[in-house]
Amino acid sequence: MAQQGEDVLAKIARELVAVMRRDVRTDWTVRDDVRAKLRSSIKRLLVSHGYPPDKQPVTIKLVLEQMESIAPRYAGERT
Repeated sequence: MAQQGEDVLAKIARELVAVMRRDVRTDWTVRDDVRAKLRSSIKRLLVSHGYPPDKQPVTIKLVLEQMESIAPRYAGERT
């Protein structure tokens, strides 16, 4: 990650939050199809910013874990 500029990482983070806000559903943590869509969206975002392919699987897992912890707040906004 040190190779990525801080501005690029900040942009990726903002776009990840936008993806989460757009795609998160109340039951996303138990529905494999919704989780797969989120993983795909995260991977496309990382690829579009030139994120190293060898680091993507670990990063995607970390992002999903973080999303699980903050998603209830965003799901509540949708209702």
